Amino acid sequence: MKTSMVSLPAIAVLALCVLFFPVANTSSLRPSSPTPGAEAGRLLSRMPVAFVPNLGQWEHRASYVARFGAMTVYLQDHGWTFTLVKRGPVAIENTPQTAPTSLPERQLNETEGRGVAVQMAFVAANAPELAAEHQLPGRHNYFLGSDPAKWCSDVPLYASVCYGQIYPGVDVRVREQAGHFEFDLLLQPHAQLEPVEMAVEGIERMHVDCEGALVLETQLGPVRMPAPLTWEEGPSGERRLVTCCYALRGENRFGFEVTGRQPGWSLTVDPGLVYSTFLGGAESDAAYAIVLDAQGAATVAGKTYSTTLASFPTTPGAFRTFYNGSYDVFVTRLSPNGSSLVYSTFLGGGGTDYAYAIALDAQGAATIAGETNSPNFPTTPGAFDTSFNGTFGTDAFVTRLSPTGSSLGYSTFLGGTADDTARSLAIDAQGEVTVAGATRSHDFSTTPGAFDTSFNGVWDAVVTRLSPTGTSLVYSTYLGGNGIDTGFAIALDAQGAVTVAGSTGSPDFPTTPGAFDTSFNGNVDWDAFVARLSPTGSSLVYATYLGGERPDEALAVALDAQGAATVVGQTRSTSFPTTPGAFDTGYNGGGWDDDAFVTRLSPTGSSLVYSTFLGGAGVDRALALVLDAQGAATVVGQTVSFGFPTTPGAFDTSYNGPSGGDAFVTRLSPTGSSLVYSTFLGGTSYYEGASALALDAQGVATVAGWTNSADFPTTPGVFDTSYNGGPIIPISGGDAFVTRLDMLPTGTSAFGRSSPGCTGPLAASVSSMPRIGNVSFALTCGNAPPSTAGLCALTGNQLSNPLTLFGVEIWVDPSLVFVSLTANSNSIGASEVPVPVPNNAALAGGRLFAQFFWVGPTAPLPCPPLGWSASNALDFTIQR
Repeated sequence: MKTSMVSLPAIAVLALCVLFFPVANTSSLRPSSPTPGAEAGRLLSRMPVAFVPNLGQWEHRASYVARFGAMTVYLQDHGWTFTLVKRGPVAIENTPQTAPTSLPERQLNETEGRGVAVQMAFVAANAPELAAEHQLPGRHNYFLGSDPAKWCSDVPLYASVCYGQIYPGVDVRVREQAGHFEFDLLLQPHAQLEPVEMAVEGIERMHVDCEGALVLETQLGPVRMPAPLTWEEGPSGERRLVTCCYALRGENRFGFEVTGRQPGWSLTVDPGLVYSTFLGGAESDAAYAIVLDAQGAATVAGKTYSTTLASFPTTPGAFRTFYNGSYDVFVTRLSPNGSSLVYSTFLGGGGTDYAYAIALDAQGAATIAGETNSPNFPTTPGAFDTSFNGTFGTDAFVTRLSPTGSSLGYSTFLGGTADDTARSLAIDAQGEVTVAGATRSHDFSTTPGAFDTSFNGVWDAVVTRLSPTGTSLVYSTYLGGNGIDTGFAIALDAQGAVTVAGSTGSPDFPTTPGAFDTSFNGNVDWDAFVARLSPTGSSLVYATYLGGERPDEALAVALDAQGAATVVGQTRSTSFPTTPGAFDTGYNGGGWDDDAFVTRLSPTGSSLVYSTFLGGAGVDRALALVLDAQGAATVVGQTVSFGFPTTPGAFDTSYNGPSGGDAFVTRLSPTGSSLVYSTFLGGTSYYEGASALALDAQGVATVAGWTNSADFPTTPGVFDTSYNGGPIIPISGGDAFVTRLDMLPTGTSAFGRSSPGCTGPLAASVSSMPRIGNVSFALTCGNAPPSTAGLCALTGNQLSNPLTLFGVEIWVDPSLVFVSLTANSNSIGASEVPVPVPNNAALAGGRLFAQFFWVGPTAPLPCPPLGWSASNALDFTIQR
């Protein structure tokens, strides 16, 4: 792989990413009619941003000049000046072959519009050496004026410029990010941040807003610099978040304040935390279920012991804004960026009510399932069962809210006279809800012709399908033997067949001939089980034990496009079945502590595709699972293992403990042979875990769970950045949390969007951290047409606005493509393109952009014309 990029200087140890957003001048750059000149301007506006050295073609003191739409930036010895312009629809004059004609004098010309110049300079700084970095393809030629001595030709272009040692041990890098000007502070170990200070001229005032952003008020409107998000990294790669914020030091000066930094550790920004928020009141709250809508808004459900007076947050007009009993269910929908509540409601009666599962229908209505011992739990007229059955125990419930959360679509009890619970649910295209759980009731409602209409043992698993209106049962069946059997999770295929996963203590649990394991392994303990029912619930397609000599439980299940079931859970069995080549084939728990496991069965349930342990020397539990478009399993749960496996460049590679546990988020490769991404998630207080997970089309993970840590990581601008209290109650937690992670390692970010092909959005990602010497680094893509060939384009620049071609959006600069690689998809549409990174220090800091393209068969929408498909794009920088 050949590149034109050069290495960065000393290792970057603090990168404070700051974006400028001039807000008052963008619309005026758009012509009102598509004239040929205007179209040329529109196309030219897509040209990549470049820093152009001043070799004498401009008569001012700037060493480099770059244009960002209506902003032009002039780099000088101790800082920079940027000009903002508000003007009418004039033609854009700069081309790749000619100089940008936007000089300060021209931009401030009142005949073309109003402008303002803002100067930012480092105070008491050294005289730095400005070094251009990452030369871009192409040259500019400047033939300005009538004096040939002032003409300049063949002027190079650069992606960034570094101010070296502007303070002792501190570099400053300026660059473009997604069309905006950005500067990073790069601190070497032991370098001091306190002396770094900037003076600002040309503004009316500045302030720090409620989200921690520095806002510069100008005559043309505000310029906003978002709050820096920072972590530190130790000598061995361990990582933890550090708080960094702007500090005002007078009317026109600001610096930075960082708290809790460890001497000798480096600091880095943008760890991949998209947003993270607390959710709760002053007592005990925990989120157990989460689902995303098409816009990326997360709806979470769980339990709360926080009364109205203790301020669990609800919203006006929600179904119920007052607290009802011992524990109530809560259902909360967040905005897509996690900054506010769309709706939030209590749900429950005078007793204890828990929600364990949630799903959305096509209209955005949330259906929730769980358990209640409240005789006055709210039900609706005409629902299947409006009377509480569990005289001495609990009933399951299934409740559908309206899309706005303001009323009940339907709500029903489900159960018999003993204990009943619903632990998982799924909705099909017709709106039928299938739930799985467990019952101790001999009179649990079953239907004629169902697989098993008789109670079998101490507890039985149950699977029940309700009509779309919740008024009747489509089918309902027991599933179990003479011991304790619980259905913890279900997954639904396109034909309506339900795959159930759980645990069984029954040697006579019903298995099927040819299944992977038809013999009970648990001795006096229990095994996991996986069973698939026919679409009508009348028979078993397959059913198998899964486990070893000690307790095993399957707690979540998901299906791939071929119908292969992947299950996760916890095991204490040293003999739990694993497969050659899997990530971890050895039990880690020391005999009494659980390891998590991830196991994929064949579509017929007759064999293992892969099976691996996942954990360290403490207790590890995998609680939720989702498969992405490549068939890769993303798993979340709870760990008490200092040595839980993490991956380089992940959000947090250090256990936060101390003894109660962290949440974890882990993504395995599609074959289960390696970890793509794995991180701790938590604070320093007792007991927290992740119990729910959702993925968007690009593989971004939204995680929900519980925490007792006041220092659980949150992000500026989210709904709630402060811990709300509550007692330390193991398994319950003090607050719920909702966290979104991009699941990309340090050095990699995604931008743009996919233009969906015949199989849906293509999702581009990476296999590991892009760092020198990583020979296994690869670009990956999912959801492509199966068993076909596509293209992966690598370029030296990105487009701030996409170029539309053949119905798809191109986000990488096609004029700068220097490598085109063939991408071959497998039978489920997943592709991996190896891009091994040589062990060459000169490559550190090299930046590339990539995007996948596929040509598939033409078909009706959503297939674009000619069957073209395009993925989101990737931006990755080679790390040391």
